[in-house]
Amino acid sequence: MKNPQYSLSATLKHPEIEAMLSKITGVSRVGAVAEASCATCSGEATSFRDAVSRKEYTISAMCQTCQDDFFGISED
Repeated sequence: MKNPQYSLSATLKHPEIEAMLSKITGVSRVGAVAEASCATCSGEATSFRDAVSRKEYTISAMCQTCQDDFFGISED
């Protein structure tokens, strides 16, 4: 369900790149961002640490936790 205050949109990618990403992950990156979900873990993706993390979400459709895991960021 779409939150009316949610305003993020997936970045534009070449259709062949988009198709490849969907094939690899089994999830539409554009669809995940539209639904505020994570393409990696299928969890909710509505809270981000900062503007850079929010922008990364529009590129990768990874929630904050998955971004942290992928980029090796710890909460320590």
